[in-house]
Parts: sequence; structure tokens; C-alpha cells
Amino acid sequence: MFQSECLSKIAPDLVKAQAGINGVAKDGNNPIFRSKYITLDSILLAVRPVLSQCNIFLSQSVQNHTESEITVRSTLIHSSGEWIANEVSVPVNPIINRDGKVQPVDAHRVGSAITYGRRYSLSALLAIGEASDTDDDGNSASGVSNANQAPQSFQRSPQTPQRVSTPNPEPEKVTSKPSPLELFNAQVDRLYGKEASKADRKGIHNAIAGGGKDVPINGTSLAHVTECLAECKDTAEADVFIAGCMEVKE
Repeated sequence: MFQSECLSKIAPDLVKAQAGINGVAKDGNNPIFRSKYITLDSILLAVRPVLSQCNIFLSQSVQNHTESEITVRSTLIHSSGEWIANEVSVPVNPIINRDGKVQPVDAHRVGSAITYGRRYSLSALLAIGEASDTDDDGNSASGVSNANQAPQSFQRSPQTPQRVSTPNPEPEKVTSKPSPLELFNAQVDRLYGKEASKADRKGIHNAIAGGGKDVPINGTSLAHVTECLAECKDTAEADVFIAGCMEVKE
């Protein structure tokens, strides 16, 4: 959080503005998790008139842009000159196609990252309750669950201990390697939590392996998707990556 040296004049109007911001509509649809979220347009439509009435101007700008990250700042500037701001840094990762080749970052992915940064920096600055909502380019950092479905998970293949011949009288037990499905589920559990349903897991697979289209699930496709998810450090980064995969296939 950033701010001017003094907030004595902007503070009363911020209180009035927050009290007047109500009914921010969830007007977006998530194609992967079949849920609704609050879009940037919906937030701006709700807050701009209220901020204007309270003598507050909203400014949003890109502070830093590298090949892998964009930092977006939202600033509320009062007529007195006092201000308060918030920044969000969004990763912009290249897309890895099904052949394992890295595709360059395009304008669509950069634009998606900027929109994500504008929406979340402004939501945090105005305390708009979006952190628990599921969206298209950045689901909640604490994990995703679908309230309309009972949590399910893929059935995992039972692991059977194998024995190998050794010179010792007592054969040693050899633990079998995790299957591609188990490795995929482990990455989904890490990023979205064990409550992610079977349908959600299939949606993640299809988004990365088929650009959102229904594609066969096999060892090769699971290995590719697992490798892509392993490169994502958290849920927000995975969401941006998935959204980019779907945009490239459109």
C-alpha cells in the first residue's frame, strides 16, 4: 500500500465512498469452473460515480513491465492532492504447446495480465469482496471449489509393491513410480486444493491440452499438463496460464 504523507482530507471522503459502493454485479462467466465472477467493467461501473461524488479521481497505470511480469497500480487521488494507492504484480508466462515448444507471449496475454492487475489492485484498495470469487484469469489464491457440485476426485490406480531379487535373504520392497494421473492430481491439489472436483480437473486438462476443447486424456497429455502446472508457483499464476492457453486456441 502506498499513500501521500497526510490522509486527513481524503480519509472522510473515502469513508463516504466505501459506504456508497454497493451491488457490484458478478457479470462474468468462468468457462472452466462454471461459475460467475466480478469483471473490471462491473467494478468501474459501480465505483466511478461514487468516487466522483466524493471528489476522488481513479487512476490505473502499468508501473513495471518485463518479459515475465507486469505490475499495475491503482491510485485514488483526492481533490486536496492527497492520495492512496495499491499495486499488484501479475506473472506473464509463455505458452508451452502440446509438442513442448515455448510460444512467445502475445498481446492477448499481456492484456489479460493488465486487466487482472487492474481488477485486483482496485478491489483490494476499495475492499470489494472479490477474493473468494472464482474468475476467468485469476481464481482465489486460497483454492477453488464449485459450490454446485459435490467434491470428487479421480480414482487413483492402486500401487502394488514389487519385489526384486537381491543377494540378501530378505528381498527389498520397491515402491512403484507415481502414474501420470497421480502426478497430475498432485499438481491440481497443490494449486487448487483437494476439493477440486473431477469435472474441474478435466476442465484444467482440456484447457491446457486442448485450448478448452474436450480432448482424450492419456499419459502423454497428462504428462504435458502436469509439467505446465509444475511451472506455476501459485493459483493466480496457474489461472493466468490457463486463460492464455484458451485464448491461443481460439
